[in-house]
Amino acid sequence: MFSTLKMLGALSPAERETIASGQFAGDFTAEALLDQMRHLAKFDASNDATRALLKKLTGAAVVGAFASLWLLSVFGKMMLIAVALLIGVAIYLGVTLSRLSKLDISNNFREVALPFLAILKQDMDPQQTLKVRVDLRAPTHQNKRRGSPQSSKGGVYTKIVETAYHDNWFSGSARLADASVLRWSVVDDVVESKRTKRSSSGKMKTKTRNYKRSTVAVSLSVANKRYGVAPNASADGHKIAVQGGAKRRTIKLTRKIKTKSLDTMDPGVLIDTVASAYRNVTAPARSAA
Repeated sequence: MFSTLKMLGALSPAERETIASGQFAGDFTAEALLDQMRHLAKFDASNDATRALLKKLTGAAVVGAFASLWLLSVFGKMMLIAVALLIGVAIYLGVTLSRLSKLDISNNFREVALPFLAILKQDMDPQQTLKVRVDLRAPTHQNKRRGSPQSSKGGVYTKIVETAYHDNWFSGSARLADASVLRWSVVDDVVESKRTKRSSSGKMKTKTRNYKRSTVAVSLSVANKRYGVAPNASADGHKIAVQGGAKRRTIKLTRKIKTKSLDTMDPGVLIDTVASAYRNVTAPARSAA
């Protein structure tokens, strides 16, 4: 816990502002970009671990306080001191937990965006810059909600409330070392379903399920003088389109993935989509002599 608070104190005003705004965006060299991202990612990983610990400790302190009250009649005033201490500890831990929760960064940042950009760096000139935008807020942040929650009934469920979210969380563009221009975006559409039913014991219980559809889009623009595009372009499981131009051709690939959780997407999906675009690139056609 204290290491996380120490790391929090070491954050620069700009980094604090970035977390508060929920947006990491700008034009960077790859090295400068990764340096900034790794610093924030290290803090976020520590923050996640600390908040998980604080939840357990806070719960233990509350349970201990109630247990001390129950033993008050047995041990008398001595237990009042224990109750007061445990309540104080619970309040301190709860306030710290609330403070750190406001600084939480979506795991998409460190588990998807960071690994992808680290690989992309290998295909860029050191002095070349790239534009990046990463939304740091949770996929189900209130500002990402679309429309009003829809309520219904079904089967054993007395109430089903479904809320839709649109999370356009990752996009960017970069000029690669071979002069190709790469653009990408990742958008998650989430449906949060809260289902309430009466258990066998007569209590009302609510379960939350999440359904996510991720749309990964990549476009690769290549110079006609350097590359051609295969006449029978391969989609490799992606939706593909090729646009021609006098100087450049652009290969556009889109892939959709459905999951039943808010778990982060495998960064390999985005990397593979870029690789699929390059698999449609060939040597330029040569005119007959």
